[in-house]
Amino acid sequence: MRSSVRAVDFIRNYLLKRHLAMKKEIVMKPSDLVSNIKMEKKGKFLVPSIATLDEAMLATGFGIYNILHMLLSGLILMGVIMQSLSLGYVLPAAQCDLNLTLQQRGWLAAIPFSAIILTSYFWGWLADTKGRRFVMLFSMLISAVFAVLASFSPEIISFAILTFTSAVFMAGPSSVVYTYLGEFTNIRHRDKIVAFGSSFVGIGTVVLPAVSWLILPINISLPISFLNITYRSWRLLVIASNLPLAVGFVLLLFAPESPKFLNACGQQEACLKVLRQMYSVNKRMPQDTYPVKSLVEETQAVKAMESNSLTAVLKSMRDQTEPLFRPPLLKWTFLICFIQFGLFGTTNGFYVWFPTILNSVANHEGSETRICDILNAHQKVPSNGTETICDDTMNTATFELSIYIGLVFCSMYIIVGFLVDFMGKKLILLTILTGTGLCGIGAHLAHSQAAVVLFAIFQMCGACIGLTNAVTVELFPTKYR
Repeated sequence: MRSSVRAVDFIRNYLLKRHLAMKKEIVMKPSDLVSNIKMEKKGKFLVPSIATLDEAMLATGFGIYNILHMLLSGLILMGVIMQSLSLGYVLPAAQCDLNLTLQQRGWLAAIPFSAIILTSYFWGWLADTKGRRFVMLFSMLISAVFAVLASFSPEIISFAILTFTSAVFMAGPSSVVYTYLGEFTNIRHRDKIVAFGSSFVGIGTVVLPAVSWLILPINISLPISFLNITYRSWRLLVIASNLPLAVGFVLLLFAPESPKFLNACGQQEACLKVLRQMYSVNKRMPQDTYPVKSLVEETQAVKAMESNSLTAVLKSMRDQTEPLFRPPLLKWTFLICFIQFGLFGTTNGFYVWFPTILNSVANHEGSETRICDILNAHQKVPSNGTETICDDTMNTATFELSIYIGLVFCSMYIIVGFLVDFMGKKLILLTILTGTGLCGIGAHLAHSQAAVVLFAIFQMCGACIGLTNAVTVELFPTKYR
């Protein structure tokens, strides 16, 4: 009897050891992955039938699928930027209809960014538990609806509330789109594709003033009696600036969920289905020739919610948050947040004022002086005590200069995309952030035209947004991203 038990134990232990040995042979080592990245340039791979997701992504190659996905993500990103920055062109044209002071314009311009600050964490948590695609589809649709409603606002309060609500949902794709883009590209090309995707931020800064130039000069005066408003061109611009998000929503209906998210959720078969599609399009080969047949499960899988109650939601958010503020992620959390604060504060926060600055400088009559003095001069009441006449006309030079500067922005993003493989992310980040930061200091001290030029260069630090997000994708596990 004992001999039989020993024989069974011997066979079981032998089979277990044999299984583990085979698994070690099948799953590639990190050094093998590095070799594969080098061999990928030559179009060759050593891909086992059971592979990690990074190995499986390398096997899909790089081609048309990745470019089309980059264009889709870029369109969504352009929509986010245009909606965020559109108030910079809308408010100067709407100041008479809504009776806006300079201070009120400042508060209204801050609305999209305050919405992002207040809700991005929620959208990020939702994207890590429900999926990137689901969050973007849901939020983009609702955001577009409220933007249309905001264009019919009769006064400042309703305009502020509807704009804020639209911006709350716009924060969904704003929080997720970079992650969604990065997770569809293999490690060899990820930095480059995210950098090129970020160039749509620059494209947005060209398209927005071009669309504004096209719409704002149109002499529209359509009275809507039950709302007690006159529908003018600036209201049409509010809708037009949301069109990229609307088009992105339609195209996203035909796109799949992120393979990295699917794998993290334990949906290996769904993940493989996406990878086979990528492989088939990139390699122009049948899907059944994809060499990877199964994936190694991630050790840190996304934890499914056991309940939809408020307590469960808060507990899930706490579980997602705590690791970010504990080693080893703590130092990366503070570093990334510090860099992102500077980048978005400059490219978004200051850019909202850029059309106002350009318009004020173009209309300024008198000796050269600092930007702040020019802005104050345009708000002063005449000495005879009469009220200033409301002037909501936009100088055409404002649109022209904005387009030229946007083209420079766009060029910067593209140049960074080409240089990242040669210089590396760290050197590019240090160079651009240092140079643009010094120009920001100089813009405050310089006069008129020189100040405008320095102010424009200052905002070019936005070319580092894509690189910073590429670093974030690498530093943080899928479930915390």
